[in-house]
Amino acid sequence: MAFFPLSSAINTNGFCTVHNFPPNQWELGLNSRKSLWAIYSDSNNWQTEKLDDFEVGESKTYYYNDLSKLNKIVNSLILLQFRKTPLEKKLKVLPEHEFKYTKLPEWRSTVGFELGEAQTSYQGEINPFPPSASLLTFHPFIQFNEVKNYLLILNIEKSPLSRSAELEIFNSGSKNLIDKVKIQNNTTNVIPLNKYGFNSNDLPLFLCRDMAGIPFGFGISKNEMMLSLEHTHPPASFVVHGDRFKVQGEIKKKWFSILKKT
Repeated sequence: MAFFPLSSAINTNGFCTVHNFPPNQWELGLNSRKSLWAIYSDSNNWQTEKLDDFEVGESKTYYYNDLSKLNKIVNSLILLQFRKTPLEKKLKVLPEHEFKYTKLPEWRSTVGFELGEAQTSYQGEINPFPPSASLLTFHPFIQFNEVKNYLLILNIEKSPLSRSAELEIFNSGSKNLIDKVKIQNNTTNVIPLNKYGFNSNDLPLFLCRDMAGIPFGFGISKNEMMLSLEHTHPPASFVVHGDRFKVQGEIKKKWFSILKKT
């Protein structure tokens, strides 16, 4: 329940539907009236604004274009958070959540994008990443023919201060480095993929040694009649027994060793 992302990407309008009810049957008694706040980084501070009050069981939808025009927001990622106490107008660190909740499953919102009559979404949330974290993801969602493909990477950190890192793009089969691009923290990074000429037998690999994030494959048909949004789960999600994050660390360590920094 930490934060719900409201994002902007290419020429779509991002939306986020926030729900004030738990994702399970055993937390019903913990639900309460809440306030919803918008938070975004101006690269120096976290700017905050109260949006609404939510009754128990209530849902509301917010659109990126509406909030960005009203508040002159230039960041492509707005964070929504349920609160019971007000926030200062400017913060030097992201606020902690204030409600008791379980994490299996997470409290989630409906997050997505729309363009004309087309819409795509997923159930999600986002928590701050440590600045020392890294990213390794494979991308099997390249679409062909009349589709424009993008990689989206959503990152937030507790600090509002802006920093960048290098994203390395590989063909996982040949292990060849294809490109390096800069990505930023506390925003939605958009990387066009069609220019790399991946074919149906390729499995693109994206690696960032100095920043983590949530990766998505985002597709827009060239006639803009269809949208698609998919994300892969981190390796820890597929581990049933033992220390799942240790397994993930070993997988990253192996690939980072194979793909030497150049």
